[in-house]
Amino acid sequence: MKWFKKSKKSKPSIAEPQSFGNGHTRFDPPYSTPPASDIIARLPAPVLQRIFSFVCPHSQDETYESCEESAIEDTCMLCDLRDLAHCAQVCRKWKRLAPLVLYHSIRIDPVHYCALEDELAEKRKRRSRLNRNAEPEDTASARLRLLTRTLRENQGSYALSVQFLKTPYMTRETCKPDLARSVAVCPNLRYIDLPEGCYTDDPACHTLKQEVQGRCPDIRKMSYMGGSERSLELLIGGNLWRNLEVLELSRLTMDPNILRQALGSLRYLRALKVTDMKLFNDQLLQHNDYLPPFPTLDELIFENTPNVTVEGMIAYLNRPDTQNTLQTLSLTNTGIHPSTLHPVLSVAPKLTKLSIIESVSTSFPNGVPGLTSNSLHTLHFEITSASSANTYTITPSYYAYLTSSLLNRGLPALRELYVRDPDFPESLIGLAPPTAPFASDPDNFIPKPFAEGTENRRFSSNNPFADPSSPQYPPSQSRSRPAGLNQELEVYSKGLDEMEWNFSRVEPPRGHNRRGSASALRPVSSYGLSESMGKTWGTGAGARRSVIVGNGFGGFLKVPADGDGIGGRPSSSAGEKGKGRRGSQVDLWR
Repeated sequence: MKWFKKSKKSKPSIAEPQSFGNGHTRFDPPYSTPPASDIIARLPAPVLQRIFSFVCPHSQDETYESCEESAIEDTCMLCDLRDLAHCAQVCRKWKRLAPLVLYHSIRIDPVHYCALEDELAEKRKRRSRLNRNAEPEDTASARLRLLTRTLRENQGSYALSVQFLKTPYMTRETCKPDLARSVAVCPNLRYIDLPEGCYTDDPACHTLKQEVQGRCPDIRKMSYMGGSERSLELLIGGNLWRNLEVLELSRLTMDPNILRQALGSLRYLRALKVTDMKLFNDQLLQHNDYLPPFPTLDELIFENTPNVTVEGMIAYLNRPDTQNTLQTLSLTNTGIHPSTLHPVLSVAPKLTKLSIIESVSTSFPNGVPGLTSNSLHTLHFEITSASSANTYTITPSYYAYLTSSLLNRGLPALRELYVRDPDFPESLIGLAPPTAPFASDPDNFIPKPFAEGTENRRFSSNNPFADPSSPQYPPSQSRSRPAGLNQELEVYSKGLDEMEWNFSRVEPPRGHNRRGSASALRPVSSYGLSESMGKTWGTGAGARRSVIVGNGFGGFLKVPADGDGIGGRPSSSAGEKGKGRRGSQVDLWR
């Protein structure tokens, strides 16, 4: 049957060169370039997980901050979460890798921070044809219930990936049973937003706290407030939460020796915040032969602790291990006066952030050495008067002391400064003006061949721009002049009657009559202990930006700076365009 003969398949031939008349030869490849889908399929697992982290940035949030404080402003977290969930449905490989990123750091938001929320809010009201104006459902509670069901159904896979769980304030206060059921199947949990009752041993939160203590041994941050003294004693011996890194103590009344034993049992403690505790004194910081040593910390915050003085801080910082680790120190209404701050800086060579907030009633004493530190990067020097009647007679002496420390170059690494004096940036520039181009004195001009060995110190009284460091000034006047600012300094100033910080950048003189300024974001604390040092003061976050420029008459003006041209993160594919962004800290939903 010749009509049914099988046709022979032609084998792919090896590419043969094609010659052209001009002497050039081209080789045609026998196979075409593989499609992009094949390239993506060959990507290793770490690369794919890295790509997924850019789809949903908050899934990599590993800070110990609450849901409200760790929100990302330039995106909609729920839309990013939905996009990553869609990636898990592409293929089997992505379905295995995407949940590892999706369930690493979970946050539950009540609303969409984009234009999609308006449409969804209308759909939630229309539950049926007869009931078109029903009460809207609590979406955050519904999402928490769905999450609890998913985690309990996948205890061996998804639940083991959960390390951070953040929920809104009202959700964690009203949905304690759902939180307890979720915690019971998450043994690797490191941080969770708990209701206030868990920190005060409220009987209504007893079940939830027992689940956290029994099922989550790797918790890294915990708070103890007034009423939870017995729970704090459980830390003695290192049998409960031995990996704690961040600890908050507030309004506790207990034996200082027991408190010292509890703190000494935490080997991995890195940050401590003490608030409203009069029993916390210098003895807890000093050496004791019968008690474990006070833990070595990276961040130490004291608020309303009047019995902590400079003697206790120096005794703690004299230890070599603490000198090399302490980087952040915050003092608010403590026994450490601004005039006694310089010995603390002398024994803290690694300190990068310092905050002192005090209300003073007397002027700054005379004869105090200036502040000196080669490592200090951020300084909060917020001094106010205890009495409003003495505001303009007491506080200027404290800021004059700070100005002299800066102009004498005692803080060469300082880049950010926060003060409660609205005129502080102008005082820095006014005390160290640039040298004018006509500052030379023609009456005392000496040619270089005859300048050596000349003792002429006469100067003209009609020249206000003569350089005090020139030879015509006496040696005493030349040494008394401050050296001047040597680095760029970002100054955040605020008056007593102002609600927003005013931003100004002061630059050292680099030429004749030259000034420069810009704006920058404020660093964020990864421990989430201090509100004053952990908030970003960028665009839309409550800081007015200004530039200091000359007004042509020897003075300076504050001109608003342009900061709206900074590009943000691309929006999600859900269609967030068209309406104003909701991701602002002044948003009432937050």
